Amino acid sequence: MSNEILALKYRPKFFREVVGQDKVVKTIQNSINLDKVHNAYLFSGTRGMGKTTIARLFAKSLLCEEGVHEEPCGSCSSCLEIDDTNHIDLIEIDAASRTKVEDTRNLMENVLYAPSKSRYKIYLIDEVHMLSTKSFNALLKTIEEPPRHVKFLLATTESEKLPDTILSRCLHFRLNSATNTLITKHLRNILNNENIIHDDDSLDIIAKNSFGSIRDSLSILERCVSFCKEDISSDKVALLLGDVDTEIINELYSHVKSKNKKKLIQLVDKLDESLDILLIIDQLIKKYYEETISEASNEVGNKNNNSMEDIQLAYQILVASKKDYSYAPRKKDYLIMILMRIIIFSSDNVGKEKFESQHTDAKKVNTKENHNDSSSKIDWVNMIDNIELSGLLAHLANHSVLTVGTDGETYTLKINEQKKDVYPQTCIDDLKSKIVNHLSLTSEINIVYEDNLDTPININQKNNEIDINDRYDKVKNDPDINKLKKVFNAKVQKGSIKKIIE
Repeated sequence: MSNEILALKYRPKFFREVVGQDKVVKTIQNSINLDKVHNAYLFSGTRGMGKTTIARLFAKSLLCEEGVHEEPCGSCSSCLEIDDTNHIDLIEIDAASRTKVEDTRNLMENVLYAPSKSRYKIYLIDEVHMLSTKSFNALLKTIEEPPRHVKFLLATTESEKLPDTILSRCLHFRLNSATNTLITKHLRNILNNENIIHDDDSLDIIAKNSFGSIRDSLSILERCVSFCKEDISSDKVALLLGDVDTEIINELYSHVKSKNKKKLIQLVDKLDESLDILLIIDQLIKKYYEETISEASNEVGNKNNNSMEDIQLAYQILVASKKDYSYAPRKKDYLIMILMRIIIFSSDNVGKEKFESQHTDAKKVNTKENHNDSSSKIDWVNMIDNIELSGLLAHLANHSVLTVGTDGETYTLKINEQKKDVYPQTCIDDLKSKIVNHLSLTSEINIVYEDNLDTPININQKNNEIDINDRYDKVKNDPDINKLKKVFNAKVQKGSIKKIIE
């Protein structure tokens, strides 16, 4: 094995060496063969998929001294200079470090000058979405009508951040993430070329941890080669990457599904501290996706299947939990809280029975409020009972309020802002559909997110606080209780006072 870094050594130098982007490569080659080369191209996709590499190969084909062909010769001085990133007519720009409008204007002023020694002057702008609004404006006119000798090749991981005016002037190529099978095959070819001993399971682990990125897979492979001393085995790779055994994922999933809180906590506590908890979350997300596909294939016309609602809720909770992962001081504790949340919010725990007592209290408050509120004539709590919601739909309804405008026709479902990331759009659409059918509406229901709503959940909490305060007021003035406090130097804990059921 040579000492050269694998990601650099195996960076494609010809279009035929590009992995997993056949459609993009074929389209570019066809445009070259047909002599229909556009003035601006945009390559977008996740990191490590070959955006900049394909742009450089395109530039090599256009600047090759042997002529413009679908494959560069790879041996002329122009091709070799591009490989070494020092070709005078290929201007590579990192937009992340050159966001100022002055930088862009200076570049555009040089566009008018002819190429130094080639047929084209090519501007390759990486991470172009980082440019400022003024920089985009400075670039716009030139990218729309550049001189004949100028081509623009743009690359970005976030194409949605580009102005529409720029997008409309580019031929946009979206690069797909590589499949695990494709990554595994690519790594196997590299290891065979390097004469490195390996097993298939180790390549599967590396591919899984690459999340569709060819470059990331090569970087991980480089680490594994060093750690395993050129004898790559699955157990060593799993140890290095903190990979999670499939049996652990299955066991976690089983405990959540059976709502066995005790065994779930015990299992997470026993996990090795070196394990990547974020990877466990990703594996569980994949597990719930696979379960969704399995449930859907076995479903026979049951659109309100509680099992499907629980799976959708669990998937949403796991995905939403990733954004706060970095704030958790102890990652294993965070995993326990996430999985407990899935259990608590499941249909068995958040069904109609769970809210029966709170609905009774909430009805009292709603009756008083609706009597004085001309813009809200809906007994929302009674409606939830009549619609007979369960699972995720019941949870959504009890964290929402349905109102109708003074015109009697404009309906709005107000959802607790704090729960914005919990409910998938399909769940919200299902609840809207049930409301429409129940009220025989002909108009659309508006959706808004607000704080401080008088939802059934919040009303129940307020009533509980009132009850606790009432009980405390009675106890604190009781002569016998005051005697005990004085004798034992004691205090009364407000939350510990329980109502005696007669």
